[in-house]
Amino acid sequence: MRRGLAFLPVRFPFTFLGVMALLIGVWIVVYLAGHRLDPASQVLALATVLVSWGFGLYVVVRRVRRGPQH
Repeated sequence: MRRGLAFLPVRFPFTFLGVMALLIGVWIVVYLAGHRLDPASQVLALATVLVSWGFGLYVVVRRVRRGPQH
């Protein structure tokens, strides 16, 4: 008998999450280019961009180098 989410025939969509992380980082950069924020908010936004792009690049590069099953 299957337990938990084992009845779902799909894998967790890490590639989709990686691409979305890259796009969210781009969106934040575009937003910051058009809006002036206080320095603390800018630092938090740029830190979010770095984390988002880091995760996104890790996921996408891993997918490209190892194929769809890894």
